[in-house]
Amino acid sequence: MSTTTQSIPAFAAASRPVPAAAFEVLVYLEVVGFATLCFLLGWLQPNSAAVLTILLLGALIVLAWNRFNQGRHPCFLFLGTLMLFQGGRLLSYCLGGESSPLRIGGIAPYPFDMSRDEAGIVLLCLALSALCIYAPCRWNYRKIQSSADAAVRRYLPYLYLVFYATLPLQLFKNYKYYEYVQQHGGYVYFFINHSGVASSVPLLVRAIVLITFPAFVAIFVFERRKKYLYLATALYFATASLVLLLGLRGGIFAIVLVLWYVSGIKSSQRSRVVTVAALAILLVMVGSVVQGLREDNPKSLSDLARAPVEFVTLQGNSLDVTEVAVKYRKVFAPYAASYLWNELKNGFVANDTSNYFRGKSLAFDVPVLLNSNAFSLGHGTGGSYVAEAYVIGGVAGVVVISLLIGAGLHLLYRLSRKGLSLFIVAMILPDVIIMPRGNLLDWLSVLLRTAIFIGILALGWILYRSLSWLRPTPHGDGIAPAGANLD
Repeated sequence: MSTTTQSIPAFAAASRPVPAAAFEVLVYLEVVGFATLCFLLGWLQPNSAAVLTILLLGALIVLAWNRFNQGRHPCFLFLGTLMLFQGGRLLSYCLGGESSPLRIGGIAPYPFDMSRDEAGIVLLCLALSALCIYAPCRWNYRKIQSSADAAVRRYLPYLYLVFYATLPLQLFKNYKYYEYVQQHGGYVYFFINHSGVASSVPLLVRAIVLITFPAFVAIFVFERRKKYLYLATALYFATASLVLLLGLRGGIFAIVLVLWYVSGIKSSQRSRVVTVAALAILLVMVGSVVQGLREDNPKSLSDLARAPVEFVTLQGNSLDVTEVAVKYRKVFAPYAASYLWNELKNGFVANDTSNYFRGKSLAFDVPVLLNSNAFSLGHGTGGSYVAEAYVIGGVAGVVVISLLIGAGLHLLYRLSRKGLSLFIVAMILPDVIIMPRGNLLDWLSVLLRTAIFIGILALGWILYRSLSWLRPTPHGDGIAPAGANLD
């Protein structure tokens, strides 16, 4: 009798999360289904549906924050970038900064509107994609505990040696890039002739610098001593500041978000909404300043006051890619396989207008269709995984691919438990969370490149250990004594 009474509460407690997750998904589906019915019956206009889509995306972001231990899950970051890059113009409309959120403009010389049905499909794809990404993460979620990382901290002396030895070369490379781009017309030249920009730096320097970022990420993941961690982080971003001056802000911002995620996984302290909001505002302000430098139009204080809405509107221009893919799917569908194949090479080859051909990338074909002259001058629209998924299989393709993305995000979360696997997650996650404005398989190309970097670091570690005169002493092995204060 006692055995039975003890097992019932245990069973109830274990089963409670599943109905909660199912309830959230079902309620969301009911709202989407009811809104779709109202749209088909003509009771809901496209702009009103856009507002509802933003509310649904915002609700999922709030749920991801609350359900995933204050956002400690790649799903939270992904939904945030989905809101920014695909829903930015819709959000701007809600804030009064955009009058026609579904109008295809961007680089198009003459902005034009979609049909009502096409606009409905775009909004439906966004809502379903967000749900299909959230659902696998929510359904299988179990809070992870970061395991002891004393074993990986033994690599720290070697990683510091690699990092500080290559950091001056990274500064030199970034400065030469900045100087070369400024001499050839500014930011857009990077997209006109990327290979020409790269050739301004010797090949050996470029090859060595490739190892700086993996070394920094490994230090950030493995290091627990805050003063050393802060110093390495400050120096890395000081050298990367020249990249911001070039106008290339997307990659830096993605790295900042991923480092925030890694810090959350490593720490048992609760994240504060104020801290996250302050980080978001800082990124917006920096992005506005960078945009002014890119356009050779420095921002005044009054401009900075309007920066948040302008920034969100500009980042939301990637919605153009999804809209064009829906409107002209028959034009792009024959090249779906070509898009995927070329994306596997993106981690190893430079992409610019000089080596463009039709079918190379959806992120290239869309701006060529909208304005080939602007594209030849280095202007573009970015990409969109939603657009690629729709080109591949329509609304069903968006649902299936989004479910796979959700399952992949949850796998990355599970791999974040241990130090070495968290390092791999941190290396590929920037390209994953940028997918709402990037390509569908860029992350896989980066994973292959990361494997090469890990191999190079491993060979260097073997060489480091084989040299007795570089062998660390017991007090310099990077492992703090038991009970030591790591703050």
